[in-house]
Amino acid sequence: MEIGIENKGASTGVDAANTQRLPIIVRGVRLFYEILAWAFLLCIIVQVFIAGLASFMDPADWEIHKMFVRIFALTPLVMFLLTFVGRIRGQVRWLCLGLFGMVIFQFLTVQIFTSAFVLAAFHPVIALLLFWGSVTTVKRIPRG
Repeated sequence: MEIGIENKGASTGVDAANTQRLPIIVRGVRLFYEILAWAFLLCIIVQVFIAGLASFMDPADWEIHKMFVRIFALTPLVMFLLTFVGRIRGQVRWLCLGLFGMVIFQFLTVQIFTSAFVLAAFHPVIALLLFWGSVTTVKRIPRG
């Protein structure tokens, strides 16, 4: 079963023998991709926690919520670009681009669609989709 990486294997999608033959730069890029995938998932969790603090404890925390996202908003785009150097193909590559699209739409729900309440209401729904997409990305990290 191919999960979007160059080498195929039984469970991880990577043939252990072929992984050793990958150039060191490809292996390094894949490691960096893995670090970014985990960091993005962690940031999504922290961002939702901050929103919870702002909703239930102190509305001043909305400023932290707005500022924190700027730290990690471009991460899926960087991951998408890394898929080319890291020879990561298929669904995994396009999932990163989809996550970046959701981040953009997330910004739009706050910046542009706030007067259109129905569209603005998608903000927490997109947060759920970002979490789901981040978990899926982490589960499909290429090994090697």
